[in-house]
Amino acid sequence: MSHLDFCEGDLVDATSPISPTASEVVPQSLVFKSLTRPPTPNLLADSTNPLNEGIEFLKHPKLHFSCFVVVQVESALYRVPRALIQHSETYKDQVPQEDSDDALYVDGISTGEMEAFLDVWEARLVIGDGHFSFEQWAGALAVANRLVVPQIRKYAIHRLQDALSRLDPFDCIDAALKHCVQEWLFHPFLRICERQEPLSPAEILRLGSERSSAVGRVREKLLSHRNHSEITWIRRQWPHLKQKSANGKSFYLREPNWTEMSETVAVTLSAEAKRLIELETVLTKPDFEVVFPSAWSSTDPIPKGVPHPKYWQADDKAFKVGDCLYQLPITYFDHSALLGDGHDGPSLDSCEPITLPQDITVSEWNLFLEIVTARPFDDPLLSLPFASWIIGLRLAKRFEVESARKYILQRIRSDFPAEDPIGLLEVVKMGGPADSSWVQYLYEKLSQRKSSLTAQEIRRIGEDATAEVLKLRDTFTRPGPWGLF
Repeated sequence: MSHLDFCEGDLVDATSPISPTASEVVPQSLVFKSLTRPPTPNLLADSTNPLNEGIEFLKHPKLHFSCFVVVQVESALYRVPRALIQHSETYKDQVPQEDSDDALYVDGISTGEMEAFLDVWEARLVIGDGHFSFEQWAGALAVANRLVVPQIRKYAIHRLQDALSRLDPFDCIDAALKHCVQEWLFHPFLRICERQEPLSPAEILRLGSERSSAVGRVREKLLSHRNHSEITWIRRQWPHLKQKSANGKSFYLREPNWTEMSETVAVTLSAEAKRLIELETVLTKPDFEVVFPSAWSSTDPIPKGVPHPKYWQADDKAFKVGDCLYQLPITYFDHSALLGDGHDGPSLDSCEPITLPQDITVSEWNLFLEIVTARPFDDPLLSLPFASWIIGLRLAKRFEVESARKYILQRIRSDFPAEDPIGLLEVVKMGGPADSSWVQYLYEKLSQRKSSLTAQEIRRIGEDATAEVLKLRDTFTRPGPWGLF
């Protein structure tokens, strides 16, 4: 899954020095404080709004994003969706009331880490997550640990796994201990124990005495095991290399295959190294100390909060389908025709909801939003039947939501390889430009079937696709130079 291109420099701010002999967790605090802050923008469009007087409709229970919690990190104020905080196993029952002026003050994390966490939380399947840096993933993991949000923690650990294996093993160990990720420890210690060079003074200082001692024990046992394995291999090969002449003198038929010996010993050593490291629990099974947030002392000063320029003012818009009201970030719709200047309805600055065309049903809109809002850390991941993807593609094309259109085509290609090529080409005709290699594959598959295209199939796939298929069929059915005609 991972397509991260990280360099070692990315770890500078993502990791910090770790206690040499234990995984220390700095005590952190999270409390509610009544803060003086700018008023929350009124983004609701309901029957209480003067612009909608007399209108009665229901807010969608999941897709009306109007409930926020104010969170302060250092001196920055964030408007965080209440649903996000409710994913926190520790604090979901402690968030302030919706009409409360109290804010959630979070200590022990930086504003940069909070920003990374919010960005990762907003990652959606239709836009992907390959643009996040190592530092952002590490920051998101730090906040997920702090707020105890297992979905984001598991997701960030998975995305960082491949990147860590390509970096310095000591940086990997620092990151694992800082973020309490046990599964990140085994491979860096394996690399350290298997390398040629022993620990340097700086590396011993970095690992601490207990871990350095464990590494030394493993390396000594591996060296002894190497010598024993080499001697054993030579003894097994020696009788086959030596012959006696007629006068009773011995001579060698050939030199030992040292390359074969090296490969055999390497396999044996690798297995032994893994076994020895597993036995050294101080290396791979540290006792991570779980420190729960302590109460914030009333004598401790709280910095004055200032609204974050990006994460305070939410750019949301209300949509009305039938009698159901939705409120979603406008970024979910790219530069959609729903939001464009040519739209006949209210402008983006208006509090009045955008009313969708009457031919769009609530169930169709719900399905489209299920695709648009799906996140890569959802459990289970988004999975829909073929017909549902077609409905989503039709709406994405109609409203010019390009990210959704491309994503739906990609999912149809990957999830339904055995679907009838006629149906898939019909999808391409409806959904617009698709991957050229996929389309060409469908043309070739149709051109090689026994039966020719029917009139109904031609109407379904269109003139352009039909012409390409007929051209290929003509090529495949034309006789060779030794044909009868």
